[in-house]
Amino acid sequence: MAKKSKNLAKVQSMLDGTYGGKIQVGAAIEGIHENRKVGERYFDHDDKEWEKTSWGRKSVSKLANVGLGDNCSNEECGKLIIKKWDKDTFKADGRCYHCQLNYELDLEFDSKLRWFAYRRLKDFKNMSSLEKDMEQWVDAITEERKENPFDKKIANALSNSEVEFSINKNKTI
Repeated sequence: MAKKSKNLAKVQSMLDGTYGGKIQVGAAIEGIHENRKVGERYFDHDDKEWEKTSWGRKSVSKLANVGLGDNCSNEECGKLIIKKWDKDTFKADGRCYHCQLNYELDLEFDSKLRWFAYRRLKDFKNMSSLEKDMEQWVDAITEERKENPFDKKIANALSNSEVEFSINKNKTI
């Protein structure tokens, strides 16, 4: 019983701010990063993963290593595809926005027929993707129409939940 009261007195002095000793919150194991070999992966007491490297240690991320991104396919440019408008253009044509713009302008100034054929081909590709989207939309609509919109099971269940089924008999005296 004496130990319990001693602990309570310590806690009370901590709350009052008069406790003179050190307050230890968690246990830390000393030297967890020492005596590790290069390339070794290990966990510390907080379950954080570390890796020993030739220059020291580094924290191991749970995210995948991702490079800086794609580069413009134009040899003269080689710009990193970082900005949103470059990403959109790169997905479609493999070039950054400005290189694609210059490519189309060069086509238009060089030969109107080549530029017309290029634009027509892009329009056909867009039409085929629109057609595919339309087919998926029509299939989804036909699946929804197969369900009976006038199904009364849920409506009956909701209306019957409020009805009391007890029968009151009149008793004659």
